[in-house]
Amino acid sequence: MGGRKTFKIDAFPGSAFRYLDRDAIVCVDVICASTTLVTAVDLGRRAIPAASPQAARELAAGLGDAIVAVEDRAVREGAEIPASPVALERLTDAESPVVLAGRWGTELMVNAAPARAVYVACFRNIRATVRHLARHHQRVVILGAGADGDFRCEDQMATARIGAGLMNLGFTSEEPSTAGLVERWAEIDLSVMTWGKSAAELKREGQDEDLDFILRHLDDLDLVCRYQDGAISAVSTEEAARPARSTVTPGLPMAATSASPAPPVAP
Repeated sequence: MGGRKTFKIDAFPGSAFRYLDRDAIVCVDVICASTTLVTAVDLGRRAIPAASPQAARELAAGLGDAIVAVEDRAVREGAEIPASPVALERLTDAESPVVLAGRWGTELMVNAAPARAVYVACFRNIRATVRHLARHHQRVVILGAGADGDFRCEDQMATARIGAGLMNLGFTSEEPSTAGLVERWAEIDLSVMTWGKSAAELKREGQDEDLDFILRHLDDLDLVCRYQDGAISAVSTEEAARPARSTVTPGLPMAATSASPAPPVAP
């Protein structure tokens, strides 16, 4: 793939509309929408983001046997489950689709839907996502969900790691603020997220296990998740494995963490 390859990092659901002309948009909401949806795809479920709890219920009604997951406990109804990778793994029904309404992350995904290509990433699939972006795209924007006007620390870490991986595969940042975010956050100890606002919210809601899950599952999936036609699914093995034309020698900075490091990104 010839030509200059660039990326930018931004945040918040409304920002998606500014980047619909890009080759690819990557949506990140570590706690917990993107982690839950990527986990759902790994479990073989159809994963559907919804912009709101009501939209999730309407979508689920048309699917018949769908499971509704709602991040905001205050508006959760009946048999609806939390937006939780742990809750999802504990379900005994292994085939029902999951329709998830996050506070901010799924709105971001829905807003980005008209773009040429939309991906969903979390700490579980950063390396696979970076490899795929480098093989198939040239102008990439990585968007953190944010919350209440705050670009949360865990999303800054994840977007920065994706950016660092792209830089090591020949991409350049489009502006100094993006380069600065990568420099500041890409190698930071992931335990910092346990002190953040999102982690505090999880703990208040009794979802400490989800925080532990996120910290334990670092680049453990060779899985590229694409949002297309209203659902998130795994990119086919054939497409994901298509040889890259770049000859840049890759590598990805490793954050200090107690988890075992994943292998370097390979083209």
